[in-house]
Amino acid sequence: MRISEITTANKPYIRIVRGKKKIDIPITPKLVALPMGKSNYRDCGYVGCESIRVNFKGKVVKINWTFNHNKMTLFCSSGHKAYSWSNVKVATFTDARGKKQNLIVCKRAYGDETERRRYKRYPLVKYIVISQGDNMYEATTADLSFGGIGIVSKKRINIIPSELINVDFGDVKVRARLVRTVFREDGSELFGCSVSKVYKYEMAKLITHDEAEANRAKEEAAKAKKIAKETDSGWNEGKITRWH
Repeated sequence: MRISEITTANKPYIRIVRGKKKIDIPITPKLVALPMGKSNYRDCGYVGCESIRVNFKGKVVKINWTFNHNKMTLFCSSGHKAYSWSNVKVATFTDARGKKQNLIVCKRAYGDETERRRYKRYPLVKYIVISQGDNMYEATTADLSFGGIGIVSKKRINIIPSELINVDFGDVKVRARLVRTVFREDGSELFGCSVSKVYKYEMAKLITHDEAEANRAKEEAAKAKKIAKETDSGWNEGKITRWH
């Protein structure tokens, strides 16, 4: 996808990272005509946008060239795929009418396919039932995060991206939206779905319980392995001449 093709329908946002801190800021693309004096931007990829405002040090300020020393990445989605442009810059210029315009500029016109999940993924497998309209399917989860679900189906199913999906975990129910589909080598399909912040407590309930159980199992396995190693240390079957 070209950066110049981004519209509001692609739900673009900029992620600003400084040290361990990061913030995601939605942007509103718009058509911008470059003046003759800014022809150097034509060699780059760019998209025009409305003024970008962010809460910085307790004040609402516009993002401009002074923010360019931070790491900024542009994200958007298109159909089932998500794209990113790393190391973007924000440029401001005055157009022919004397009005200030904003550009998001990148050295590359085409974005990289990427994942749009903003949270850590936990590889938790759960049996679920998903439904959309009158269609209902059995599936399993590949992973969970506080903002999304990876769903695996062994058979081809029909999911409409523009419509919400009902995901039933048995004791917890959430609604998700399809953002990406991957056809795997074993014939199954992997659906990457985003989950609204409205369901953050439900997702936390699913993740924290299973993650705690997984960590406990790992600790017990490590402890058992350590005990077995200590018990077996010093024994060499070749030196034993008689077993009792």
